[in-house]
Amino acid sequence: MSDWTQIRPIVKELLENERNSNSGKYNGERCFITAYQLAVLVAKENPNLKGNLPIGGKGVGPDSFSRQIAWHLSQEIDGEYFEGKLEIGFFSQRGLDEFSFDEGHKPSLNEFSMFRLREA
Repeated sequence: MSDWTQIRPIVKELLENERNSNSGKYNGERCFITAYQLAVLVAKENPNLKGNLPIGGKGVGPDSFSRQIAWHLSQEIDGEYFEGKLEIGFFSQRGLDEFSFDEGHKPSLNEFSMFRLREA
């Protein structure tokens, strides 16, 4: 993975722009987005930033781009860069028979981290 300081502004922009657009009074509210989704989106626009790391998913093991993003974001929950607005949540796959990300990648865990930025 490239230097986190190069990846962090791209992740911040993705978190700022991921908004709910179809839920009545919640229209425009920022959505949670998983670390895996962030890894996929960053790699699509900037493939060199993930370096030689795989995106992640079942069978990949602990060293993946998505886990690196999740780790870095979890370290910045109360940090200045995200102005104290970064939230973490956890998504459980319980009750889901099939769950996959782009290109059919399956999550490696039964629950995984997701992040969003709170409004000011």
